Amino acid sequence: MKSEFKTEIVETKQSIKAYSIIFGILYLLAHFYFFLFDKENNNIYLKYLSFIILLFGAYFIFGESFKKPKVVGIFKIYEKHILIYLNETETKIELNEIESIFLKYMGHGSWIGHSIYGNKNYLKIINKNRDKYNFEILLRDKKMKNEFKSVLNNIEFNEKLNFTKKNNSRI
Repeated sequence: MKSEFKTEIVETKQSIKAYSIIFGILYLLAHFYFFLFDKENNNIYLKYLSFIILLFGAYFIFGESFKKPKVVGIFKIYEKHILIYLNETETKIELNEIESIFLKYMGHGSWIGHSIYGNKNYLKIINKNRDKYNFEILLRDKKMKNEFKSVLNNIEFNEKLNFTKKNNSRI
């Protein structure tokens, strides 16, 4: 059984909801005008504008999964401690100092999922001093996900932490 795990701490860009809503409405209107509106009475400028909006929409729908998230640190789990390299500082957390760990698992990277680099998997660690470490980790593929599970299922790790499954969690 594997006793150590290493992955990247990443930061993905959050889309601005107002822009997304406005662009979504424009995308629907362009789709309606380009494909469903009466073809004989089309304004040529509006038709070109709708085509451009449809192209931008296709880029944002399919192109988002090819954007690589920005790496801001490294997360490592060992048998006795956890190391977090974030913003050029190293934080070492012993397993007996950890009060709780929350993992929001949303999937690993694949062609089927949202991103080929990995979905947003959030990890929150709270130690007994009430220090909170909240970040997003990257699980690139199924092999990396299985390595992460095997480290969490390790006997030494399991003895020190209690695992409970929350609603809407996959791991």
